Amino acid sequence: MGELQPRMRAGDKDRQQVVEQLGKHFSEGRLTVQEFDERVIRAHASVYLDELPALTVDLPRDPEPYREPPRRPARSPRRVPVGLLVLLAMLFAWQMVAAVVYGAPPFLVLILLFLFLRHRRWSRRW
Repeated sequence: MGELQPRMRAGDKDRQQVVEQLGKHFSEGRLTVQEFDERVIRAHASVYLDELPALTVDLPRDPEPYREPPRRPARSPRRVPVGLLVLLAMLFAWQMVAAVVYGAPPFLVLILLFLFLRHRRWSRRW
């Protein structure tokens, strides 16, 4: 019904909304048959908007619909700079050559593998 202004004429839609509310409360057992009939007759006979709220003033209002809280925007995945990837690839290749030629254990490869797997374990993006 919107904002009520005194002596503003009621339309059929306004009356119908009140009758639907009364029917809902009647079906839930809040009104007797006599009360329901009396209020429906008064609703259809009402001429002005300020007469309609008096018909439902002693009845509980409809609960507000549940609204989900707004979601935070998803974080965009961090991009790794291309230069860093090239540098890591070069270090990896150098470490593998050193491991093969000199028989040194591939510490850098193991460290990088550890960091990669550790990150993968805690990351939701994988």
